[in-house]
Amino acid sequence: MSRRTSGDGARAWRPALRLARRDSRRHRARTVLAATLIALPIAALVAFIGVTASDTPSSEQALRGIPEGADAVITATAISRDAPPFVQLPEGPPGPWMDDAEVLPAGSEDVANVLDPDTELHEYWKSPKLIASVDLGLAPGEQRSAGAEAAGLDAIAFDRLGTVELTEAEPGALSLLVPDLSAGTLPGDANELVVSAALAERLALSPGDTVTLLAPPDAGWRSTDGNTAAAMQDSEHGFRVVGVAAQGAGGAESAAAAGTPAGTPAAGAAAAWALPGWLSGLVDDLPEGIQRHWLATGGDVTWEQTKALNEAQAFAVSRHVLTNYPPASELYPVPLNVGAYIEAVVGIIAMGVVGGLLVLFLVTPAFAVSAEQSRRSLGLAAAAGAAPRDLRRIILSQGIVLGAIGGLAGLALGVGAAVGVTAWFERLAADSGTMAQQYSLASLLTHFPWWVLPVAWPLAVGLGALAALPPARTAARMAPVDALRDRRPAAPSRGRIARLVAALGGPALIALAVGLGLIGFTVPLGEIEMDPELGMRGTAPAGAQTLGLLVAAALICGAAGLALSARAIIGWLGTRGGRARPALRLALRDAADHPSRSVPATLGVMFALAAAAFTLVTGASLVSNMRDSGTTLEWNGTFMVGPAVGVSDDFDRLLATAAVDDIRSDTPEVTGSKPIFEVARASALQLQPFRPAASACEWDEVPHVSSATRPGAELKCVNQMSGAGFNPGFRIGGLIAQSNVFLFSGDAVRATGMPGAEAAAQVLDAGGAVVNDATFISEAGTVRVGVDPDMLADEADTDEFVEVPGAYLRGLGTPFVVSPGTARALGVDATHYLGEIATVSTPLSDSELFGLLDRPAFQSLARVSIPDSTSRLAPANDPVTLAVVWSVPALLGLVAVAAATVAVLLAATQGRRDAATMHAVGAGRGTLARLGVARAAVMLGVGLPLGIAGGIAAGSYQVAWNRHIEASGAWLDTVMMWDTQFTVGLAVLVAALAAALLVARSPRSFVRRGLD
Repeated sequence: MSRRTSGDGARAWRPALRLARRDSRRHRARTVLAATLIALPIAALVAFIGVTASDTPSSEQALRGIPEGADAVITATAISRDAPPFVQLPEGPPGPWMDDAEVLPAGSEDVANVLDPDTELHEYWKSPKLIASVDLGLAPGEQRSAGAEAAGLDAIAFDRLGTVELTEAEPGALSLLVPDLSAGTLPGDANELVVSAALAERLALSPGDTVTLLAPPDAGWRSTDGNTAAAMQDSEHGFRVVGVAAQGAGGAESAAAAGTPAGTPAAGAAAAWALPGWLSGLVDDLPEGIQRHWLATGGDVTWEQTKALNEAQAFAVSRHVLTNYPPASELYPVPLNVGAYIEAVVGIIAMGVVGGLLVLFLVTPAFAVSAEQSRRSLGLAAAAGAAPRDLRRIILSQGIVLGAIGGLAGLALGVGAAVGVTAWFERLAADSGTMAQQYSLASLLTHFPWWVLPVAWPLAVGLGALAALPPARTAARMAPVDALRDRRPAAPSRGRIARLVAALGGPALIALAVGLGLIGFTVPLGEIEMDPELGMRGTAPAGAQTLGLLVAAALICGAAGLALSARAIIGWLGTRGGRARPALRLALRDAADHPSRSVPATLGVMFALAAAAFTLVTGASLVSNMRDSGTTLEWNGTFMVGPAVGVSDDFDRLLATAAVDDIRSDTPEVTGSKPIFEVARASALQLQPFRPAASACEWDEVPHVSSATRPGAELKCVNQMSGAGFNPGFRIGGLIAQSNVFLFSGDAVRATGMPGAEAAAQVLDAGGAVVNDATFISEAGTVRVGVDPDMLADEADTDEFVEVPGAYLRGLGTPFVVSPGTARALGVDATHYLGEIATVSTPLSDSELFGLLDRPAFQSLARVSIPDSTSRLAPANDPVTLAVVWSVPALLGLVAVAAATVAVLLAATQGRRDAATMHAVGAGRGTLARLGVARAAVMLGVGLPLGIAGGIAAGSYQVAWNRHIEASGAWLDTVMMWDTQFTVGLAVLVAALAAALLVARSPRSFVRRGLD
């Protein structure tokens, strides 16, 4: 008995591969179509990963935030030293923090004590937005309180005013922070200034000119610069311009977040740089609550030193740390959010199952047709002595060959698609002024994940082999006599029970999937176990693995049930077409008699549509959840204009109305505007809404989204950190707002054009209040308003409560509104102007509203607020966001169209011999065309509704899990997007039928094959 060697196995595969190559050349049409089906998912995979994973690495972005010549950027925050250490990533702070207005941050000595003795620190200071003008009249070095001069800004032409952010720096830092100069020199003393190209263009500045910078009154809100606005308010200083800097290339925020040198302005932003003097002197007089910033030079700042700085509530972005990235064991432990973990598990499993089945059943039709067309060749091989395993190798070899060809085509298409899509995104971003680095073609080419190519090509080959397994097994069992006669073997007769099992197997699996899915909701996840060595970092909860298996089993059973149901439906239809027209009757019978080609094509259509439907449901439900969770701005086609920097009510109103008039000049739909105010901080009395005494949440709780957004719903409270808690905020007013109570007249509310605006306006006109949280309204329809000298006073300390009529209005952009007259009646004696809401004769479109953000007039002085996007899939209405969020369902829709088209074309190649026979016995060309279309209609009629239903079911299941966990929100609504689902289905139907009609057209002459 001889022993089989690996060499014998390789030699056994050679003739099979040779036959596969010859077969692919012989059946070129089938090879091209089959390779296309394999290439589609591979191209989609490569393009998706290429576009989404080619962003500049965060460490590289952080490195860009360190100016050339500096070793680190260090920031000391004004967080209490008694608090836990400032936990940071090597790239910088992980998120926003709240500075304490009474805390002094760490000083230069505190920081220097942590660093090496050779390391030098160079301090710099950053201002909030300031007003800049050449007409304020201060000589270089002259400084005074703004006072009356600020109130007189309305006498200056707006084109002679601008806004600017000032950076003052010690000499060692200034030369590193200022971009390359296009004119002039660096400042030589504290009264000299370098301005950015944007500010120079705005104010027509050049070296030698004099400009005055004015700090407006402090609005009270705090940004990342803490109390700087309070230190600088109502002060102005004159400077001599000595240089104009080339424009920066990124954001002016945190270097780690923006990926640009600290102190460098955004492209097109107005900025200025000076030596220490005005800004640093004001900060020295009021240092509490103001961060301090340094550039470190002359020595490496290590990760150990960075963590030592964290003990002093400071953080560092270090070149040494980023280029010698610490191992995971040395990073700060990260707490595990159990809800987010489970939500991610369910989402990944759902997308993985849907995507895997999509890829598998896109490829399967290719090999089903291949096995059909190779039946006679296989019979000849069997008659010549080929063993069943040899027949199996022949079909598997075809799978490998077609997988290799399709994989190469998919790689090329994927890379090309990634480049094309990114270039399109870049063009959209450039045109709309919202350029995002991750959509840069240069970034794509630099950071393209080339690893995906050697991963995707073997995947394609493997998919080809996997999809060829079922027909390979069928070929191995084929009787040589039947194969030589090119006839399918007779199906074994089945009894009633077998037929019943075949008919009910699909529904039974679907029922099992539903049962497993419901059981998953009852799995106890258990408490998270903390790792004693890693502190906050924990392991996955105990029930996570069981839950993952249940979810995967439910989805796989559901998919298998749909597949079996499709097969059973096709077989059932084949016996029910007796009264149909001849073409449809023949098509139904053909589909039932040749399930090896009709069923895979149907499943390819079904799972392509299922993936598209799944994406639409989950994407639209996500956007709906985002809009439910907090304050939205749902005005109907109008906008608000307010000052970017608040100076005085007179000046701000003059600016806002002038900006509206400028928009009116070329937008005839804008007919005027209505003013919006707020309760001023200087008012003797402040207002605040309180919930009815009998239905208030505990101090550490907030209303559930369902209670806050659905008037009349039972009050449900959740922890204030819960993802399902309602967190109202402000969408209008910006940093110039001083209060939490906005004052709208009834006409201003009507101007929003929102559903319910008229009823809310009537309540305001009647002396009532409007809220965006329904839990503030009592059963009697009133709102309890607290009146007290202190802003945000506790309920127990509030002096007086007044009940006023109440109305709930979602989407107004602010939590609490009364009319100016009601505010005066309640004792408010000072108001503050916020801006103008435009009145429109016809609502403006999303694109028209977005275009207002880029208008050159008043761009630096005025701030335009536009409503949220009306798109159900996009949270914002800028072209880039719309293109990104719609690209995924659009891509899957195109894949569904292509899959259906190619599957129909593949099935049609098998019907040509039948068409020749029918034509020989008298069938006309019109009959043959109708038959081809009817064959396609049968596959589409089964696959299309099952696919959409399956995708909607899978998407609804994921949304139901998100709703159950409430980690990322309440997920109140499952948004089906029926119209878009119908559009995708119709596109697939029309494209596939058109392809079938094109292929079904009879040739001018029928040529029979020699074998026939």
